[in-house]
Amino acid sequence: AEALIAAHAAKTGKPPKKLAFSLWSVETMRHQGLLEAQALWAMGVEPVWDSGGRVIDVKLVAREVLKRPRVDVVLSATGLYRDHFPNAMKQLAKAVELAARANETDNPLYANSQAIAARLIKQGVPEAAAKKAAETRIFSSESGKYGTGLDDAALATDTWKGKAEGDRKLANLYLSKMQFAYGTDEAAWGSKGIAGAEGQAARVNLYAEHLKGTEGAVLSRTSNLYGMLTTDDPFQYLGGIGAAVRHLDGKAPELYISNLRGVGPNAGAGKVEGADAFLAKELATRDFHPGYIKGLMAEGYAGTLQVLDSVNNFTGWTTVSREIVRDDQWQEFVDVYVRDKHQLGLKNWFEKNNPHALAQTMEKMLEMARQGYWKADAKTVAELKERYKELAKRHDVQTDNKAFKNFVAPGFGLAAMQPAASAPTRPQSAADLVSPP
Repeated sequence: AEALIAAHAAKTGKPPKKLAFSLWSVETMRHQGLLEAQALWAMGVEPVWDSGGRVIDVKLVAREVLKRPRVDVVLSATGLYRDHFPNAMKQLAKAVELAARANETDNPLYANSQAIAARLIKQGVPEAAAKKAAETRIFSSESGKYGTGLDDAALATDTWKGKAEGDRKLANLYLSKMQFAYGTDEAAWGSKGIAGAEGQAARVNLYAEHLKGTEGAVLSRTSNLYGMLTTDDPFQYLGGIGAAVRHLDGKAPELYISNLRGVGPNAGAGKVEGADAFLAKELATRDFHPGYIKGLMAEGYAGTLQVLDSVNNFTGWTTVSREIVRDDQWQEFVDVYVRDKHQLGLKNWFEKNNPHALAQTMEKMLEMARQGYWKADAKTVAELKERYKELAKRHDVQTDNKAFKNFVAPGFGLAAMQPAASAPTRPQSAADLVSPP
């Protein structure tokens, strides 16, 4: 936690006053509560243990012992986390309440809770309900439901025109799906809006109120198997926070990875990395590395789906958190997979095993260029269009994205791209099934 605070101060020039943590079930099973511990210590709260080593309570750490201001914390839990760790959520909710009631001159939890309560009262929320809502910092999806909706929406680039509209639609979708509150009152768990309020006041998006002013968001990674592009979950949850805060504040927060990977004596030691650097390292050592690609090629059809999954998930990151994505990385995807810069025989491999995967990969590249997320050079765009049209003609590739069809072949040649049978826009992969958050 102290390393996270120091990293943010080094990057921005000042320590954070508000951080958001993305809590995942499978991650917690692996790191055994390290991310939760970081959130607790950021707030200046610590666990109380019984003689058997179980956490039975939490207690406030005195300001003079903490030796720094507390950090306000917003906790975003996945649906599986909500189901698997209600015990942890109870302790975290109490921890927030303790820290939010510590009337210290430099305590942002106290200051923010007071400010939010005042805003809610002004909007017609009863005082008691406003105070309880202002001290709630844990949010998830509705009870019995899962996901943020961004897995599909972030790839549906034909449903908005330009980044501004895309930012607004994606942020509002995320906020609507993840606004269900889980505070100290278990009877009100899963409530939408403000519990105890009526009419318009009850419909305030409390999650949005708490996310305002978030300076950084944190996701843990504990497995060398799963990274930022293995599934759509990282961009849905960490990226979703980024998209929401950008929409609310006009500026995206810094995104961090609490890297808890490691073996032997270094296991769980942990280090903090910027999500941009973490993603860049993953691209260099996996998706752009010829050794990794040879491994995919050995898997035939399944390998082609892995390429498409990575590009789909990179598209997701680009649409929700473009701050951590670079133009040259999109160019490298073109150079590696379309131009075959490593001379691995990728053209024949795709055409033999799954030409639709290559076509859909190029569609994502062209969509990022069309929407202005990737500043691609004219030569690259023209080459991608020609390759796509050639594949579409020979392999009956179809897309239901009308804006993309017009971008690739305006006014003619569309019949060859519209056969009766449609290839799925985003094929399901094994990774989607085995790595729930």
